Order: sequence, then C-alpha cells, then structure tokens
Amino acid sequence: APGTSTATNPVAMKTIFRDTLFTNVAKTADGGVYWEGLEKEVDGSEGVVDWHGDPWTPGSGMPSSHPNSRFCAPAVNCPIIDPQWESPEGVPISAILFGGRRPLGVPLVYEALSWRHGVLIGAAMRSESTAAAEHKAKVIMHDPFEMRF
Repeated sequence: APGTSTATNPVAMKTIFRDTLFTNVAKTADGGVYWEGLEKEVDGSEGVVDWHGDPWTPGSGMPSSHPNSRFCAPAVNCPIIDPQWESPEGVPISAILFGGRRPLGVPLVYEALSWRHGVLIGAAMRSESTAAAEHKAKVIMHDPFEMRF
C-alpha cells in the first residue's frame, strides 16, 4: 500500500473503495485507513493508530504502515475488468504479463517469440526480494513466473 494513490494507481484506488481487506496499514479515528503516499495527509489531531496498534503522528519519525502492507479486494470491484470475466466460455487471451522486481539490468518489458518461448522465459525468471521476504532486500532470487510476493 505505501505509495499507492490516485496519482500512482487510480484503478486500484477505485477498486479498494469498498469491501476491501487492508493489512498492516494505519487506522484513522473515523474508521478509514492511511499509509504514506495516500493523497490525504493526516495531522496529529486525527487520532491515527499505526500498524503496531500504537498512536501515530506524522512527526513521530516512524512510518504509519509496514513497508509491505497490502490490500485485497474482490475482482468485481475493478472498474476496468472485462465484462465477460465470469463467462463460462472464458475470455480470449492474447498476452500474459509477469511483473517482477528487477530495477537494474533487465528490460522493463520484452516479448517472447512464441507461447512456448514465453513458458521458458516465465520459468527462468528471477526477481529481487521485497521487504516482506525472509531474505535481505536486494537479493536476486529464482522466481518462476514471478509468483513470489
């Protein structure tokens, strides 16, 4: 969640507007949620509780939310989901995207030469560990099909 806002990911912000589970984010006195980078800045008078359950203010020197806090919402909330997403016949697939964490040395996007080549590329992927990983950050690990979090 940290850094997610209407400016950085407007579709996600519309998706999480209702029926959403938030983990390791701050809670505001009015029942809302807060994390660093959200549009709304809070002040100390709003009664914010951090992800540890302790009172929090912007001047506390500590983040309000865990660096790997998350949210989970039903797919039906997504405003750009394909209208046929629940069709028993399925929807046509013209591409499969794998999104990993490789800030250096790997192109942001590249295309496989065929579906078989895509499976090979996906199986051979590696990514950098995250703040939530059991390993230290910046460690490059085997991550087939970018399935690690």
